[in-house]
Amino acid sequence: MKKILSILILASSIIYGQLELPRLSPKAEVYQRIGYTDISIEYSRPSVKGRKIWGGLVPYDKVWRTGANESTRIKFTTDVIINGQTVPAGIYSIFTIPSHNEWTVILNKKLGWGLDYDPELDLMRFKVKPEKTDFTERLLFLIPEISDSVCTVEMRWENLKISFDITIKLNEEVYKRIKEALAKAGSDDWQVYLVAARYAAENGVFLDEAGEWIEKALSITKNFYTYLIKAKLLYRQGKFAEALDTLELCREAGRNNDDYPGYVYEVDLLEKRIREKLN
Repeated sequence: MKKILSILILASSIIYGQLELPRLSPKAEVYQRIGYTDISIEYSRPSVKGRKIWGGLVPYDKVWRTGANESTRIKFTTDVIINGQTVPAGIYSIFTIPSHNEWTVILNKKLGWGLDYDPELDLMRFKVKPEKTDFTERLLFLIPEISDSVCTVEMRWENLKISFDITIKLNEEVYKRIKEALAKAGSDDWQVYLVAARYAAENGVFLDEAGEWIEKALSITKNFYTYLIKAKLLYRQGKFAEALDTLELCREAGRNNDDYPGYVYEVDLLEKRIREKLN
């Protein structure tokens, strides 16, 4: 009997080495780009299968791998901010410690299998509140909400969910790339200076330097659109009278330009906003 059992075990190990069977907890990935930052989460999706999950299959107050099979992993291609702390670009395991009223989320530098967890390699820990939600049979990570610089990561399983925000350093990345582009710009590359100034005007950032960028563009070409962006910058800076004067230069430069009619509404709207500030 022992000999037969040994043969069966040996045969099973050979078969598993040669044949990949479907996982009970299939692999999944969620991805989102924000600005220049790629955020991805790789994980496996265990099922409820009628079991008690919280305080049962997943014990309270103990470290959990937050998934199945390999450690659940989150990747950032640039530095990000979580819970007020800078997280360097890289790949980290996500572990959690569930409890009744509060969970601990752990980002750990070790990438392993199962509960291969070393607290000495913790990058950070922070608290989140679990919330009741619609039933989810298979564990699910998603990124349901994004803005220009923030996204929300959410994990759902059974009737609970947890979530946390990831903030990217968008303006820092934009500024760095603007400076790199300006350093490479040729003597007549007015478009580079214009695009940089336009971003500043639209987002209310780098305004003092943007004034220098738009003046550089105007020293190369005095087209209507360059004047329009200068007027927007002056509006952002609260220099309303100067902004109105610049809009007149915009109209004058656009008078014989075939593209100008497509921008008349934008010019008129900016003038309206400026005059509202002056009244």
